[in-house]
Amino acid sequence: MAMWNAWRGCKKCSDGCLHCYIHKGDFKRKVDTNEIIKTKDFEKPIEKLKNGNYKMKSGIVYLCFSTDFLIEEADEWRNDCWKMIKERQDCTFLFLTKRIDRFMKCIPNDWNDGYDNVVVCCTIENQKNADYKLSIFKDLPIKHKCITAQPLLEKIDIEKYLDNIELVVCRWRI
Repeated sequence: MAMWNAWRGCKKCSDGCLHCYIHKGDFKRKVDTNEIIKTKDFEKPIEKLKNGNYKMKSGIVYLCFSTDFLIEEADEWRNDCWKMIKERQDCTFLFLTKRIDRFMKCIPNDWNDGYDNVVVCCTIENQKNADYKLSIFKDLPIKHKCITAQPLLEKIDIEKYLDNIELVVCRWRI
């Protein structure tokens, strides 16, 4: 398992953001979460050792877990990320997003019905956001879909959205 935070920072966009671990962690470290910046690890997936092998090992890569991969402020950098993701077919890139309504604006031209090595997790936290986001998510051309209900703020019913969902993760707000 590897982490790849191509950029960092985030802006609140949803009811669950009030309880976001990114904002809480940045506050403790005295980092301005609202500043979206490219990180020194931007090209991490394609960095190579002297022998020509990739530094990042094959396997699951948790992508942008200190931000949202679909955040608007990263639009200018995302195409380069898609190129790296496409190059690293030996890795499975998994990202969570609260901005699934931006998905079609953020995919590469050759996306078609999705990349085999990308898992997209739509993040919800209450029924209102579940109905809005999952009604969009269910029709998107994504090969590997999961739903992340965290922080779960109330009881929800998502049964009608579960076709073609590979995994559902729930975590109650504590």
